[in-house]
Amino acid sequence: MTRTVLGAPLVVALMSVLLWCGVAPASAHVLLEQAVPVGDGSVELTITFDHSCDTSPTVELAVEVPEGAEIIGGTGPEGWTATAEGTRVVFAGPGIGNRANPRFTVVARLTGSAGQTLLFPTRQTCADGGGYDWTDSSESEARPAPRLIATEAVLAEVVAPAAAPATPPALPDDGASAVQLTVTLTVLAGVAYVAARVLLRGARPGSR
Repeated sequence: MTRTVLGAPLVVALMSVLLWCGVAPASAHVLLEQAVPVGDGSVELTITFDHSCDTSPTVELAVEVPEGAEIIGGTGPEGWTATAEGTRVVFAGPGIGNRANPRFTVVARLTGSAGQTLLFPTRQTCADGGGYDWTDSSESEARPAPRLIATEAVLAEVVAPAAAPATPPALPDDGASAVQLTVTLTVLAGVAYVAARVLLRGARPGSR
C-alpha cells in the first residue's frame, strides 16, 4: 500500500480553502466571553462569535437568559439594536461575516447558587434565513449553549440548596403510645358505662 504524506505547505493551503468556504473549526461557537459585576447586583455579560453561515452574514442574535434572571438591558455592535423580549435579548443589525468577533453585551440580574452552570441558549440567524441554535446543555455536543459557572460575585441573589426535610422522632417501640393507651381506656370506660346502665335497668322492680 502506498502512503501519501502531505507536506506542510499543502496542509496550510487546504486549511485556507476550508476557512474560505466557511467551514468553521470545532471550537467556533457562540461564547460567553466574560461576566463583569456592575455593582448594583447586576452583571454585564459579553457574548461573541467568530463565524457566520458560510458566505451569508449574521443579522440577528437572540440570547435567552436563565430562569429567574431579570434583564436590565443590552448593547450590540455599531449599527445594531438590542430589544428585550420576555426572557431574551434580541440583537439585530447589518450583516457580520466570519472572523469578525463582534461583541454583544447583556446586562441582567442573575439568581442561582455558587458553582452552578448557567446556560444562555442562543439563536444565530443569517441573512439567507439559515442559522444555528446554540442550545445544547453539554459542551461536548455539537451546538453547546453559552454558559457561565456562577460565583457569588455575579449573582444578585444566592439561592441556598434546599434543606433536607426533618425526620420526625420515632415512637418508642416498647408498647402502645400514650395516645393509643388513652383512646383504649376511653373506649373501655364507655363500654363499661353502657353495660352498667343496662344491668341497673334490668335489676329494677317490675322491669322485663
